[in-house]
Amino acid sequence: MGTKLSAEDAGAYEALDRLLFRQWDPIGVSDMDGWAEDEYRAYLPRFWSMVTSGASPSQIADYLGEIERELITMETSSEHRHDIAVKAAALLAA
Repeated sequence: MGTKLSAEDAGAYEALDRLLFRQWDPIGVSDMDGWAEDEYRAYLPRFWSMVTSGASPSQIADYLGEIERELITMETSSEHRHDIAVKAAALLAA
């Protein structure tokens, strides 16, 4: 990421990382043995930036959809992506 986060932000960053791996998981690998939990970590810095800068759930969901279509080439539903965006915002609001 390049910048040192406060302890609180580091915890939130890790929570978003877990959210991407365990719940967004467009490849479906989170429940398979042998997959590293950093599978989606490359997308985390921008995801973090969007969530912390107040991007709307639809903007965040669009970003996830872009990743799915252009990089992963496996898509979840738009409802699922929106749900993940809402959960991300709620994690940081807690």
